[in-house]
This record gives sequence, C-alpha cells and structure tokens, in this order.
Amino acid sequence: MRIAQILPELNVGGVETGTVDLAKALKKRGHEPFVISNGGTLVDELVKAGIPHLQLPVHRKSIVSLRLVREIVTFIERERIDVIHARSRVPAWLAYLSVRRTDCDFVTTCHGYYSKHFLSRVMGWGKRVIVISHSIGRRMIDDFGVSPGRVRLIHRGVDLSQYRFSPDKYDRPRSGPFKIMNVGRITPIKGHGVFVRAVHLLSKRLQSIEVSIVGGPDRGKESYLQDLKTMVTRLGLDSHVKFLGVRKDVPELIREADLLVLASTIPEAFGRVLIEAGAVGTACMASRIGGILDIIDEEENGLLFSPENFEEMAITMERLLKDRMLAKRLALRLRAKVEREFTLEKMVDKTCQVYEEVRREKKVLITKLGAMGDLILAVPSFRMIRQRIPHAYIALLVDSKLMPLIQKCPYVDEFIAYDRSRTSSSWKRISMTGKWLRGRSFDLCIDLQNTWRTHVLAFLARIPKRYGYRRGMAGFLLTHPVVYWDHQLGPVAHQFQVLKRVGITHMDDRMELWLEPQADREITERFERAGVLHSKHLVGFVLGASRRWPTKQWPVDYFLELSRRLIRRFECHIVLIGTVEDQKLAEVFSGARSNHVLNETGNTTEMQLVSLIKRLDVLVTGDTAPLHVASAVGTKTVALFGPTDPKRHMPSGNGHVALVKRIPCQPCYRGTCKNKVQLQCLREITVDEVFHVVTQHLREPIRQK
Repeated sequence: MRIAQILPELNVGGVETGTVDLAKALKKRGHEPFVISNGGTLVDELVKAGIPHLQLPVHRKSIVSLRLVREIVTFIERERIDVIHARSRVPAWLAYLSVRRTDCDFVTTCHGYYSKHFLSRVMGWGKRVIVISHSIGRRMIDDFGVSPGRVRLIHRGVDLSQYRFSPDKYDRPRSGPFKIMNVGRITPIKGHGVFVRAVHLLSKRLQSIEVSIVGGPDRGKESYLQDLKTMVTRLGLDSHVKFLGVRKDVPELIREADLLVLASTIPEAFGRVLIEAGAVGTACMASRIGGILDIIDEEENGLLFSPENFEEMAITMERLLKDRMLAKRLALRLRAKVEREFTLEKMVDKTCQVYEEVRREKKVLITKLGAMGDLILAVPSFRMIRQRIPHAYIALLVDSKLMPLIQKCPYVDEFIAYDRSRTSSSWKRISMTGKWLRGRSFDLCIDLQNTWRTHVLAFLARIPKRYGYRRGMAGFLLTHPVVYWDHQLGPVAHQFQVLKRVGITHMDDRMELWLEPQADREITERFERAGVLHSKHLVGFVLGASRRWPTKQWPVDYFLELSRRLIRRFECHIVLIGTVEDQKLAEVFSGARSNHVLNETGNTTEMQLVSLIKRLDVLVTGDTAPLHVASAVGTKTVALFGPTDPKRHMPSGNGHVALVKRIPCQPCYRGTCKNKVQLQCLREITVDEVFHVVTQHLREPIRQK
C-alpha cells in the first residue's frame, strides 16, 4: 500500500517521533510510505531511510491554507496514494477535503483531548478513527458522536531495539544523588509548576537529589519557561534543578535516572515517555488521569498521585527513591507490560490492519426515493454497481411504501426505509436522517434520485464522495457531479452517466424483479377461482394513471372497444389493473362477455401486481409503473404515450412497442392538458392501432408463464 501521513511539523515530540517510527516500519514491510509536513529536525531521519517527504505549510491555522488542497490532490493522484493518515486538526481538514476528489481513504489518529469546537470535529470524520487510549476513545464517542464501530484503539509503541534495558540498576548500590527526570513540552498542562513545588518539599527531606527537566516550550510560549526558572531560583532550587532543553538522547537520560515523574494537570492522551521509561527499566510515577491509566496499574507497575497535589507527589517520590526494591519490582513489571502491549511492532501490526480494513471495505449508499416505476428502472444500476464493487456493502435508501417490491433484490445488502408521505417537519426529518446516516459511515453515495433533498441528505451524512446529477441550488453539494442533462437518453442510460463517474464502463440495461412466493400463490388461487389460470391468452389493461398524471390515461371507452375485439378474435381473458381510484373506470366492463373480464383494480399489493403481470401475455398501459414491471418480468407491452417522451421512459428489450402521436405540444410533461382538444395526443392513438400490435404479440410464440 501507498500511505501518506500528514502532520503540522516534524520536530521532536511524541506524535512526530511516532510518525517517523511508523513510516520506517512500513517501509521495512514493503509498503510505500510518504510524509507531508512543514518540515523540521526529524526530516533528516526520513531522508536517510529513503522515505519521501512533501514540505507544505500544513501547520498554518488560516483560511488561506485551503489553497493547499489542490496541491495535496495532485500529490495523491500523482503518487497513487491509497490511504492518507492525518494526525492533527489543520492537516486533517486539508486531507479530508482532498480525499473527496480522489479514490484515497481518510484515516485519523486522535492524539489529544480536542475542544468541542466545530473545527476539531474533523478528527472524528475518518473512515477509521484511531485513538491512542481508552479515555480518548470515550471522548470521541461521547463528545464527538463518532460511531464506536469506526473507532480503533492503537496504543503508541516503541522500538525496543533502540532502548538499552537495565534490569539490575536498582540492585547496584547507589552512588551520588538521587536522579529524578521530568520529560515533556514546557507548557502549563504538563504540571511543571506543581512538580517544582513538590521537589522543593522533597529537598527538605532528601538533601542529595538531582532533577532534570527535559523539553522546550512551544513557539511563542517561551515566557512560561522563564517563569519556571524564576520559580526555581526563588525556591532556592538552582543547585538541584536543571533545565536541559530539547534533547535527542532522552532514552539514555531516562535510563540513567532513578525515577521518572509525569506531573500532568489535565488528562494525558497517552504518555509515551512512560513506556520509554519502561523500555529502559526506570521506575515511574504519574498523575492519576487520562491515558496514563492505560499504562500505569497502580502499585503494580508504577505509582499514581492526584494531579496538582504537590504534597502527595513529594511523598510518593520519597517513597520510590528510598525503597529500591519497590522501584525494581515496578520497573520490571512495567517493562513486561511494554513488551506485551506497547511495542512498535504491535503498533504497526494494528495500524496496517486498519489500512487494509479501510481499503477492503467499501460502504455504498444508493438513494432512490422515487415512485414504483422509477425504482424498477433503477434495478439495472443496482446490478452494475454490485458488479463493479463486488465486495462492497450496499445500502438502498428507498420509499418505505415500496420496500416489499425490492427487498428480494440480491444486489443490495440493506434497505433503509424513508417515509416520503410525511410532509410535516421536513427539514427536521432530513436533518435527523442525515445524522443517522452519518453514524453508518458510508464511503460514497450514488444519488439516483437527484433532488435537493437527496443531495442534502448525502451531505449531512458526511459521505465523502457523492455522485449524481447536479440539480437545483443543492447541486453544489455533490463532489462528483454530472452537469449535462441529456433529455434524449433512456432511463437506464440516463442513470449510467452517473455510474460512469464511479468507474463503471459497460452498461447492462436488463430489467429484473423477484417474485414473492406468498403473493404468487395468492394470485394463482385467485386466477384459478376466476377460471383464467389456464386461459390461452391473458391481456392486461392498466385503465388509469396516477393522480399527478391524469393526462397519461387512454380513454376508457377505447379500452372497452379493444376488449370486445380481442375477446371476439382470440377468446382471450382481459385482466383489469389499477388502483382503488380506478374502480369506477372498471364498471364499464360489467356488461356483455363479462365472464371474460377479471377485475383486479384496487385489489393487489405491489408484490401481487408483479406476479399478476408476469402471468399475462400482453399488457396495454400508459406510461405507468406496470409498464416497467412488465419489462422486468418479461411480459410484452403496448405502451401508449401521451404527455411524456418514449425515448426517455420506454423500457429496452424486445416485445415492447410504444405508440405516440407527435402533435405540436407533445411531449408537454404536464399533469393538466392545455390543448384545445383535450388529451388529443392519446385520443389520436386509435383502437385499431393498439389491436394490431396486440394481435402481433399474441401471434408470436407463447412464452412459458
């Protein structure tokens, strides 16, 4: 794999050292590591190891830094980066914005207790969020809303081969003063002031002590170091306390010490210096807070004290310095724990597992909230997506009323119901649904509905890659939009323009639907009771249209005349199909030869309708959902187009004939007819024309039903 770590700078520090250690270990394992930072003293180590470093000012907390996104995108594409791993907030924002435009995966490691500010939230947006201690993990889950399923605990690790272990140091007689070490950035949260006060108390009980404070202040915070030096002088500790500054030989300094003290006043994310002390065999004591508790088991491998309690700290230091057998026991047990849990090898193993996990796992959300016909027309897209990403986890956001129709689709792993019928509190529902989807951690969204609602839902779900047609004011929320809308394309070809952006190159427009056994048995029994189960010819009529599209309805008296002619010519049975609203239209068929007519208007569920249409030889319908059901189950159709264009809506394949009259206003795509001659486009489709096409269909070889 090709992995890029991104962090502000590469100066001496726990995060920086861990970054370099991981990069070196990845290279030894045959991976290709890269590091992006503003540079620093550790860059030389990367160069010596043959690890490429890209120097960019990713440390700047400025809106101007967003200009770096384009450079990072270019770098990701040029170097074919698989995973970009962010270790700090500003670099994380730049990486997050960059991966949305590439096929790269985004991982974060949380090294600290970030404030709840919005700008910190990006640390929880990784496909996987690595935390370095249990307390950091709890913080990211509770305060940042990160799904526990995305959190991975990976403690920091040290390369034990780089540390000289002294198992017998406490067996040797002590010579010279007691050596106490404090290592960390010179900042108030590290508790240096409290530590100095504790040393002052200790110096009154033990005259022979030597204290070394290792570390430097953050840029611009040098005044705090000066305040500490003043405090040391004022307390008369100049002969005991030395400030050593930033050192590269920290492991050796700790090895020579009798005691390491970590005096943090707020929760530590981890406390790498403690495992370094364990690696060399030096006893430790630390504040009883945060990630320190992942390392130190009180009285088992170290001692703990209450933060900011300098009196307790002084007593604990005196106890460890005087009782060398206790110090030895704690040091050896800490070394054993480091060997078990905190080695560089274990850290690299777990990190590589995360990288492999994110590359292997693809979670896809497809949004299709349209009506029944639109959903059926999307099935070929579901199949093409599955073939393109065979191991992906695919979820479909679908209208709750249409769930039964699609639940047997083998190309989808999960069906997420969305109630479109509820109009109240629309924005609130969208927001709640987006937040819920966010917890599911989808990698990409393929929007086949292409409305402002579905654009907003995918954005609120924080799905990094969002594909679809750019529609309306919310279209800018897509990361991979299709801008041009070709109105001459058929329905599947139209969707295919979006799929091409995902990398699908071959269009397969075969329609499919799946029978539901119980519904199929019910239709069989119904047909048997009506005496039509073994009819030589079955022709279905879809009498009506949706409430929104009454302009798609062929005149019912035309249907009646067509039925008479078909019954006279073929002795066939006519099955009337429609909703409850269409039952009045069906009443005109109650006259002569009614024994040849089966009225199923308002009498079928979605799945019963599928089984019913599959049993037909021919279906005569307007531009309605049953037209697409027939296409999916292999039933021949005669489609009567009025206000819509068959080029855009006619199913593909043999056995489907569209009849349309190209009068000046056709297609108008209106639900109400504005023509002087009402529904002229449909009235001009004659019974003779339809009878002729149905006759041709019925004369063709009979399909096995």
